[in-house]
Amino acid sequence: MRAGDTSGALTADSPFADLADAWLEDLRMDSDRSDGTKEVYERELRSLVQPTFQHFTVREVTVGRIERFLKEQRSRSYARAKHSRTILSMVLGFAVRREIIARNPVKETSRLKKPKQVPKALTPEQIELIRRAAAEWRTGPGVLGPRPDGQVRDIIEFMLGTATRIGEALAIRKCDVDVTSEIPTVTIAGTIVVRRDRGVVRQGWTKTGESRRVAIPAFVAEVLRRRLVLLAGLPEDHLVFFTRNGTPLTPNNVRRTFREMLASVGLDEAEISPHAFRRTGATLLANRLDIETAAEVLGHSTPATTRDHYVEPSHAVDAVSALVLQRLGPLEAPRRPRLH
Repeated sequence: MRAGDTSGALTADSPFADLADAWLEDLRMDSDRSDGTKEVYERELRSLVQPTFQHFTVREVTVGRIERFLKEQRSRSYARAKHSRTILSMVLGFAVRREIIARNPVKETSRLKKPKQVPKALTPEQIELIRRAAAEWRTGPGVLGPRPDGQVRDIIEFMLGTATRIGEALAIRKCDVDVTSEIPTVTIAGTIVVRRDRGVVRQGWTKTGESRRVAIPAFVAEVLRRRLVLLAGLPEDHLVFFTRNGTPLTPNNVRRTFREMLASVGLDEAEISPHAFRRTGATLLANRLDIETAAEVLGHSTPATTRDHYVEPSHAVDAVSALVLQRLGPLEAPRRPRLH
């Protein structure tokens, strides 16, 4: 190990916390990463990594200590261990590039084995229960406070019929909607994000950075027509779904309302999130059409992502395969003539 060219501020004997701060400063100057990504990295550094290593020097963050740390994180969850490994590797990789240490010890730790997860789509019965919950939520007698405006109910229908992410659904504007053409469409061209310095804002691009235009079913077109009536006279860039003050809805607030709706019909233990609508749409498209169409609607660059993470495997039996394999059966023996 050797001291690097860091203006004399950092060496291998410097506190890990100082290295983490220097890495964050360098991260903030990275123009290739979004503000949201930078905020996530900083939050995960503070919450996952620093509590364990803040009292060590950079030199003392060894392979053995990292190995034990990652195993402890893995005992809590795979995602926690994966994120911890990623952040710690970036911080120590920064130290290598600054010649503070000679190698990145994270690269010498054991690989994390990802648990196999099978995507689950909603059943028709679950969808009907969710619709009933959305229609009846906080409408009974004795309910205190303002009555629901029906927006979350409409958001549910929109996500079911478009297989969008919740942030994409909340970012739809008037100008993104076309319900007058023979084939109604909606353009997915942004997402709602929460920024530490600006609050809830609409970001003008999707998670993948590319917009997509998708055809929408009749029940979604009807929802959007109702919403557009409410928006008459407002600017074309006005959001279709918005707060009482006209500002963007927060994804976490919509998720919280959704959980309350599920609890009202006994689905609070079913572990259903709004993202289940995306998996449900992907599964239906892949099984009724093909995986390529599903990937295109969901905005994935490759069908593999759709297949591995969104489509529930089909257990339907295709009788055609049995007819084809019958060709491998034994040949019928010729009948012998009867002797009289």
